Amino acid sequence: MKMPIPCRKSLLSIGLAAALLSACATAPKSPEGSANVRQQLTRLQNDGQLALLAPLAIKDAEQAVMLAEQPEKNTAVSAHRLVLAERKVAIASTQAQTRLLELQRDGLNQQRDEVRIAARTREANMARADASAARDDAEQARSLASRAQADASGARSDTELAKRQALLASNREQIALSDARSARQQADAADAEASRLRDELTELNARPSDRGLVVTLGDVLFDSGKDSLKSNSSNHLDKLALFLQNYPDRTATIEGHTDDVGANAANMLLSQRRADTVKAFLLAQGIAANRLQATGKGEDAPLTANATADGRQQNRRVEVIIANVQP
Repeated sequence: MKMPIPCRKSLLSIGLAAALLSACATAPKSPEGSANVRQQLTRLQNDGQLALLAPLAIKDAEQAVMLAEQPEKNTAVSAHRLVLAERKVAIASTQAQTRLLELQRDGLNQQRDEVRIAARTREANMARADASAARDDAEQARSLASRAQADASGARSDTELAKRQALLASNREQIALSDARSARQQADAADAEASRLRDELTELNARPSDRGLVVTLGDVLFDSGKDSLKSNSSNHLDKLALFLQNYPDRTATIEGHTDDVGANAANMLLSQRRADTVKAFLLAQGIAANRLQATGKGEDAPLTANATADGRQQNRRVEVIIANVQP
């Protein structure tokens, strides 16, 4: 039985309308939870301090959040994108907060070094003051000698006594001059030591810490996966050896570090061999063995996250901790 044409057209219209309504009802929307991740990222980006300390990680997090916000019918894919975006935002926040704490710690250590240098400057100033007092004593001694000589000329009966007084005054003058020279030399030596220490710390690019002066030797010393020194890496170690030669009362701990690429056990062995290589170089430069200690830390003490190539490069390093001199 054939259906009338008007009836067939009505059914066709109803079918098209139902299909359009179904399509609108099932159109994918932004996944649930993506707005919360966006809020977390926005708070981090709006933080004036933290946003500047981890720009690469924040950029990476921004891309992950944008991907998580895209509509996706596959709920498993959408959930994976959301988890990845949350992780990227957390990593960026952790890196920025860690860097902020490091900057604050470095500032406190710098203040402590400035206090020490100021103390040495005060000692030099006191030595100069002592030298000035010694010069005044010498001048007074010369005045006494002049008066004694005048008394000897005016009183012949007291000639012998005047001579003895003149001799005594002359001796006092010599002693005062000697004290003045010694005080001046001590002041000059204190100034020279403070200046040399500042210059050598700048040359080594050392940063103070609670453990001592930390000299970071990046991955420029070794080829990837190797523990032998590159041919052009001795310049960095020569400066370190010269510093230890100039300050024989300081000891040093040499720590090797790696990124997290590869097995943990292999990274631990590689970091130990690299620390031993640096120790062997310093021994060859005449640094006593009882002043050096080498240890491998592997991937257990990273400076930053290993999520990026830049982060992994920072983590591949050898750190030399030069102990502070005990007062």
